[in-house]
Amino acid sequence: MFPFFDKSDFAGVPSQRSKRPIKEFEAAIDRAVGGLVRADGACGVDLWSALANVRWHASNGAVVSYSFREAATLVAWVREEGDYILWYCSGPPGVVAPWIGEAMAVEGWSWTASD
Repeated sequence: MFPFFDKSDFAGVPSQRSKRPIKEFEAAIDRAVGGLVRADGACGVDLWSALANVRWHASNGAVVSYSFREAATLVAWVREEGDYILWYCSGPPGVVAPWIGEAMAVEGWSWTASD
């Protein structure tokens, strides 16, 4: 009975992996720009701007986008300190700094502005 399950209820049931593109994007962000974002808070502001009101497209067709709060949460995660409130609306939304766009292109991600 819900919410209590038995192990057999999950036996043989694979994950739908609906969050996989987000995980792949966040790993790419950390690899591509994480060092700079951790080293300089101004780069964290650039990252927030590049996440909020932007759609990121993977070479495999996956699309990832973030709300203002989700973008701020990701910046805090990359910086490995604080929480979203430190980065929320820290820059102009929908502005991708060339250094971020270029670094993410190497990782196989391109971007378009959200409608």
